Amino acid sequence: MSKISEEERIRRQNLMDSVLGTHAMEGMFPDEATLEIMRRYIAGEFSMEDFSAAMDVHARSLLADMPALVAVA
Repeated sequence: MSKISEEERIRRQNLMDSVLGTHAMEGMFPDEATLEIMRRYIAGEFSMEDFSAAMDVHARSLLADMPALVAVA
């Protein structure tokens, strides 16, 4: 993706801060991989489509690991 403007970077940061804040109020906190995907979107490395695809892949990997997590608990 091409370089984004500072205005766009700030818009993306505010959007991600809002998402994180909403989740935190519900007691949900992201893992490091999620934060890295968000950082890359904010920095302009990902378009919204790239961001969504990366989050989808990551969510699927978490779900794939779910049976192992449940078995440990």
